[in-house]
Amino acid sequence: MILSLFGLSRALQGSKSRRGVTQSGSSLLEIVISTLIIGLLAIGIVEFFAKGRVWFDQEERKRVATLLAQESLERTISRPYASISNWTETRRIGATPYSIAVSVQNDAPEMDLTTVRSSVSWQATPTAQRSVSLATLVYDN
Repeated sequence: MILSLFGLSRALQGSKSRRGVTQSGSSLLEIVISTLIIGLLAIGIVEFFAKGRVWFDQEERKRVATLLAQESLERTISRPYASISNWTETRRIGATPYSIAVSVQNDAPEMDLTTVRSSVSWQATPTAQRSVSLATLVYDN
């Protein structure tokens, strides 16, 4: 076991019984230390998977927000050029509400070009809000 690596098992097991035969097997100390090490490893593995699940959920929300931003841009630029305007909306996907805000900036960066920006935000944790923003240019032809 673990203690045998350090040479401690010989010291613990080297005692002779009344009949002169050496005892073999695991001592209670070895079993306790082995159980403690296995328990610490198990706690570490559980923590690793719990954190991984949280990170996976955050990345999933980010992916959904990016898709919502792309969809809102496509919906906005599919309108006639003269009717492209600012708008906001809240959509709930699963248990997470997403706030979508589309802003339109005419004649930027040049004449006859409109910058359309879609920002999607959501509450990542009780104290942190995250957002994704996409932009495109629309030409007045």
